[in-house]
Amino acid sequence: MEKYRETKTTADWNGMIHKLCKNRLYMGILLLTAVCAYGYKVTNVTIGIDDTPSLYYFEEGLIAIVGRWVLFLLNKVITLAEFVPFVTDFAAVILLIAAAIVWSALFYSVFGEKIPVTGYAFFAAVFVSCPLISEVFTYFLHNGIAIGYLSCAVSLCFMREWQNSMRKPRKGSGLWEKPDCRTVTKLAAAAVFLWIAMGCYESFMILWLAGLLLLLLSERICLGTERTARTGERGVFGTLAGGALAALAAVLLRSLMIVVLTKAFHLEYLQGEAVQRSVTEMLGWMVQPGAFGELIMILKRTFVLYGVFAYAYLPIRIFVLSAVVITVVTLVRVIRGRDLWALILLPVTYLAAFSLLFIEGKATLYRSAQFLPIFCGYGALLFAYIIYELTGSPGRGVHRRLCLGTRGIAVAVLAVITWNQCMDMTKWFYIDRQKYDAAVKTVDQIALDLERDFDTSKPVIFTGNYEIPYSIIKDAYVSYGDSRYYKMKRLTDLIDPDLLDKYNRGSKGVWVAQTPALSVIDWGRYAFDSDAELVRFFEMHGHRLVACGDIDRYAEAEEESLNLPEYPQDGYIVDKGEYIIVHF
Repeated sequence: MEKYRETKTTADWNGMIHKLCKNRLYMGILLLTAVCAYGYKVTNVTIGIDDTPSLYYFEEGLIAIVGRWVLFLLNKVITLAEFVPFVTDFAAVILLIAAAIVWSALFYSVFGEKIPVTGYAFFAAVFVSCPLISEVFTYFLHNGIAIGYLSCAVSLCFMREWQNSMRKPRKGSGLWEKPDCRTVTKLAAAAVFLWIAMGCYESFMILWLAGLLLLLLSERICLGTERTARTGERGVFGTLAGGALAALAAVLLRSLMIVVLTKAFHLEYLQGEAVQRSVTEMLGWMVQPGAFGELIMILKRTFVLYGVFAYAYLPIRIFVLSAVVITVVTLVRVIRGRDLWALILLPVTYLAAFSLLFIEGKATLYRSAQFLPIFCGYGALLFAYIIYELTGSPGRGVHRRLCLGTRGIAVAVLAVITWNQCMDMTKWFYIDRQKYDAAVKTVDQIALDLERDFDTSKPVIFTGNYEIPYSIIKDAYVSYGDSRYYKMKRLTDLIDPDLLDKYNRGSKGVWVAQTPALSVIDWGRYAFDSDAELVRFFEMHGHRLVACGDIDRYAEAEEESLNLPEYPQDGYIVDKGEYIIVHF
């Protein structure tokens, strides 16, 4: 591949992407990884959380009210609102592959041929196969994450274009003076694509900011001392200032888009039913009494989720290993190049990655951690970089064999990581399928009992809590007798003796994987303040029931069912005259 040139234009991005796509090794590794990671999911249909209210989201417009406008408008052009398996899953995988290629081109624009094509291939493979993506991929339309990843990458490409344009000498007192119209256009384009990414899922703002900082950190890592001095303080501050302008423009565009769509499609009546996700509303927790104590607990929980759980959850383990690689490579750069900026950018990058916890006032859920797959891929990329740097001149004889052997071992390590991620991803998708089959079996049995012995024209209220068979979801927990539990307990006890207990779930153990442990039946029982979504789940499997529209009845039914037998025991269904209780 051709070496990166600082004076490149936008057309060079097309050249880099074209070279990646033409490289058989790169595309072979990426496509094979995608097939292994997502093949089972694409070919095995399930109906899960957020699948049943798809019309409510996309036809009525609930999703637009919360700022996720991209899929809402896309539904006006192509059919998305109806539950369509395979097609949407397959399209998402294709878009993820495209996103991986653009992200690879982004880092190639910094490292160039200092990293072999194998390194870029495993960056893409580790990113695409990160099992944490399975936490969100089982939701309907996957919350638009594939479009979001691609839009974020394109936005950062424009930021790189803007950055390089501003570094060229121009009229004024020095660098970073008097940007021309084309330079401003690049910054505006970066803001627009970030706006699109945020219109899929709000957490892409976090990924974008962390990605921008990773690019700056990459420059410090791979560039020589003389070049680093020329792109020092002013270069970093200038890029961050431009990034702040693009981010502010994207946030304002998002707020404006919500207002426009609300007025254009008359969605005002939905505002009371949606959780508004504006930044100012989410930041409200900071002014509440006890906010500092709450922040300390949030930080502790984040330490557990993104550190301690590495003992039991593969994507977190890969994330921690990547963090070690990134830290070591950066510190080597700091020591050898006496580069203070690299030392500053390293913690700032991770602070940006976890900044959502300060905004939301809670530890970031795995399904919102879009930054993590990119960081895992970046760790693989730096691992390839440092191995290539150490073995850059193989020489002859024993030295040559040693260098080539080291490279071969590095490739084997990355291949093992990718294989294990694909296996883990498939495991979670298989568990999702097992949960679905168990849910279908349950609703079929309940429907049979209702249709045989009761008047199904009456409203049905579901009470109690549905328990997914533990044999299906046991991998989402760590049992109390497991050696991993004691390792995690010893680590958390150093901070807070009760910290790990907050993730205990009765006899099941410690809850480590989040989405795999959730049930569509239990969610449908209380979604949108009624069990209408659970009734829809019955309908999607051929059973027509009537949901109770009187919200006040639910509290009454819960009280009435306290002493009822639980499904599937005799008497778990009771006719109360005006409605029927089905008790889990």
